Amino acid sequence: MRERTFRRRIAGLAWLCLPGVLGAQSQRAVLIRTDRATADSSWSAGFRATVGAAAVPDAVLLWPGAPVVRGVPDIGRLLMVVQGVANLVRPLAADAKPDSLRVTWQPLGAELSSDSTLGATWGVTVAASAGSDAPVIGRYIAAWRREAIGTATTWRLAAIMFTDITSDGAAPRVAELPLELPPLKLAGGTEPFVASDLAFARLAGDSGAGIAFERWAAPDAHTFVGGGLLVQGPAAIGRAVSGSATWKWHPVVAGASVDGSMGWTVGEAVITAADGHSGPSKYLTVWKRQADGSIRFVTDGGNGRPVAR
Repeated sequence: MRERTFRRRIAGLAWLCLPGVLGAQSQRAVLIRTDRATADSSWSAGFRATVGAAAVPDAVLLWPGAPVVRGVPDIGRLLMVVQGVANLVRPLAADAKPDSLRVTWQPLGAELSSDSTLGATWGVTVAASAGSDAPVIGRYIAAWRREAIGTATTWRLAAIMFTDITSDGAAPRVAELPLELPPLKLAGGTEPFVASDLAFARLAGDSGAGIAFERWAAPDAHTFVGGGLLVQGPAAIGRAVSGSATWKWHPVVAGASVDGSMGWTVGEAVITAADGHSGPSKYLTVWKRQADGSIRFVTDGGNGRPVAR
């Protein structure tokens, strides 16, 4: 029932995308409104039910401590496990329904492709923590795809990444989900963005993360760094990740706008400190083609993943 209600709410937003309405309200505003409606549903009806209603069938979830999960069915399996792990998210009431995972968020920024077929939002998350009245504050990045619904269109989740959304750092495990996905090959409409991600990774391996992040960041890029601090601009982003650690990564999933002006990549990474300690992670990077034709990232963030053995 809750899922059907949310589907009706999302479908109701589709009228905003009709040509006569767009003169008064831009697609950016429609995207932000859809983002807020999704966040509201996630808090009231549960995140698992909301993803099932709001996401495209092959959506990607980057949940802290879990592997990259692709596809609504597998996302549902992971979230069922998350709800069974102690000290993750507290039900709102003793008689809470099975979908008791409650998280909401507030966008701080948004980007759209030139043809408004792809969008991205990023901002702050709030989850109810177990055994405490204090909420868990985190961050998120979401990629959205605009799809047709009858004679209108609406925004649907294509990928979403959360940080610091659990109170104890517990890592959910689902036996049937792969711990790693195969590296992406250069093909199709995502090729320019996958190629940019790979070149970005090569520069980080050769010259260090600080130089690479500064080189590949768009002039107005934003990232979240340690402690959830929002950092803006290439120089500040480069300083935030500079150091002696070695960064290695590669993309495993990607998406792109129809006109090729914007894309996103999800990948798996390993960051190795100077003392040899390594931390497997995963990331979501949103890319946009600049006025000079170059491709740069506009936002980027990640979280931990299990060690593949």
